[in-house]
Amino acid sequence: MTDSFDRRTFLQKGAVLAGLAGAYIMSSPEARAEEAEHAEREGSLKGFRCVDVHAHYISPGYRRALLRHGLAGKESDGLPAPEWSAEKHLQSMEKLGISSTWISLASPHPHWGDKKEAAETVREVNEFGAGLVKKYDASKFVLFVTLPLPDIDEALKELDFCRRNLPIGGFKLPTNALGRYPGDSAYEPILAKLNELKAVVLLHPSAPRFPAAVPECPLAVVEYLTETTKAVANMAVQGVFKRYKDIKWVIPHGGALLPSLADRLEGMQGLISAYKGSKVEGLREDLGSLYYDLAGFPCPGQLAGLLQLTSADHLLYGSDYPYALDGYISENKEKLLSSSLLKAGELKNILRHNAEKLL
Repeated sequence: MTDSFDRRTFLQKGAVLAGLAGAYIMSSPEARAEEAEHAEREGSLKGFRCVDVHAHYISPGYRRALLRHGLAGKESDGLPAPEWSAEKHLQSMEKLGISSTWISLASPHPHWGDKKEAAETVREVNEFGAGLVKKYDASKFVLFVTLPLPDIDEALKELDFCRRNLPIGGFKLPTNALGRYPGDSAYEPILAKLNELKAVVLLHPSAPRFPAAVPECPLAVVEYLTETTKAVANMAVQGVFKRYKDIKWVIPHGGALLPSLADRLEGMQGLISAYKGSKVEGLREDLGSLYYDLAGFPCPGQLAGLLQLTSADHLLYGSDYPYALDGYISENKEKLLSSSLLKAGELKNILRHNAEKLL
């Protein structure tokens, strides 16, 4: 009887002590700070509206070009070109808590080898986008125009036309145009002009010039990420980011594979220099100076690597509408908002303020 009583008393006292210990731990400065941060995040982000820097529009002329080249269905990078209208886009923005959207052309890049067709298609795409800005207010849509690369002369003409005549926020460049990457020496006149304008330039993946390595998947699953990685590495090794420091580059999809590649590039600069025949240095620093949008699936893993490459003030919110459906966009945004890697103030900057500062 006594043994049973003593054992029961011991267990009861142990439970009380465990509860007290738990309460002490939960009331520690670290726990209180975590609770305060969570409360601040919940309160300050409720109803907070975003600037979406990665969204697309589809003009009538661009859709006609896709149809002419048999690219309006699954042949278009493995996915059919989605239905799009400004009205539906605005409805999605309202539903997703987006106040302003940077609109640009996605992939395929509208140059299939015919210079005249490319120049005419690009002009229609840009003028249609400008019409959206004028019709629906520049606070809703910010236009990033396309250039008919790799035709440098026509691209320079279009750049000048858009700068003088259209309400634009910046420019969109493909990762490659007919196999030519933006670090190619032929692009120097374009890059020099963009640098002179202190332009914001959105990079966007385009189809590689060789068969997909994983043909069972749409290009957006694997090839887009490798294309983006190659284009940025190409520019870094060619010294583009050092020569043209006034261009504000926005790299898509959380920087693709760059967070993983950065250490390798930095560690092998000596080998790269010997292979190239000229000194290459500061590659990681160059990558850290760029801006990165978070369209796609950045959480949890990619974001952690990205924050080791650059700071939160160089990250921007992106949805990838209309190629990403509203459900995916909401899910990915929720993962971002709940990430323990970011504080409430950093999230606010990513969702809106960083983009506003760029323009």
